[in-house]
Amino acid sequence: MSAEELKEYLATAVALAKEVGPAFKDGFWRTGQFSNVSDFAAEDKLGNEADCVTAVDRYIEKTIFARLRQIYPSHKLVGEESTAETGNGYVVTDHPTWIVDPVDGTNNFVHHFPFTGISIGLAINKQPVVGVIYLPVLDELYTASRGQGAFLNGQPLPLVRPPALTSPTTLSQCALVSEHGSDRTQKTMSSRMASFTRLLTDKQYGGGCLQNLRVTGGACPDLSLVAKGSAELYWECGPHVWDFAAGVVIVTESGGAVFDGAGWWGSDVPESERVPKPLNIWNRKIVAVRYIPDLPGKPGSGKELQKQLAKELLDIVEDIDYAPDGVQ
Repeated sequence: MSAEELKEYLATAVALAKEVGPAFKDGFWRTGQFSNVSDFAAEDKLGNEADCVTAVDRYIEKTIFARLRQIYPSHKLVGEESTAETGNGYVVTDHPTWIVDPVDGTNNFVHHFPFTGISIGLAINKQPVVGVIYLPVLDELYTASRGQGAFLNGQPLPLVRPPALTSPTTLSQCALVSEHGSDRTQKTMSSRMASFTRLLTDKQYGGGCLQNLRVTGGACPDLSLVAKGSAELYWECGPHVWDFAAGVVIVTESGGAVFDGAGWWGSDVPESERVPKPLNIWNRKIVAVRYIPDLPGKPGSGKELQKQLAKELLDIVEDIDYAPDGVQ
């Protein structure tokens, strides 16, 4: 695809995010068309008390998909709400595929916590090439397309560019953003909490001694923080492709890196094979690392340091088994 095509796709995604922004704000503040409780219509998603969906989610996704069908009738569409209602059996193809989360961080949205937004990504040949994250309450619009850089409200990312000699070299110098997820089975929660405990525990006891762990309540704000330079790492097992497809483009175009997030703790993977693998956006496991500059006279050292941090994290977190998104 040409740079002009990518520019057009990005412009479309930005226009759609801005179009539904007012409805998003109405829903967040319970004003306008969503001023009545019956209009807002929050309910448990598929019987899961830890997850929810609102009339705003459905309205925004329906609006975005209607516009995309008009503009690109041959493109495929994958959305959180339509997929949740019809099942995860869609076929993943090489065709241009728009991947939409109409309200990322719906629990935040319902509780008036501002780290919530709209995610619009485009994948071609199964790889994300365009990403837009719009956090309307915070007035933050993140945009990126492959090879063209990433921006926050028009300002190049990352906003924070540390000198090379002060870049983090180990987890104990890092801030990590992650999520506890909506899968609240005892097995999953025990595994996830054990990983968080090891990440935070002092190194003399076998942990990573993270400087801090942050849970914002959504993959979009998490990845935005990494792209911006406000967090060094993001790790999660279990999010869906609509949670992070757009964010992956924004992180990588800001100079960051993304990897498969399947951890090695307790596994029989030999040390020689413990190398961070490329991310498959459909496999629901991800590590993202912020931009790190090269050391003076050492081209490529920043990328190697990103891999080093990802490996240190994956060595002490457990893998959690999740079925991939779609049929590949």
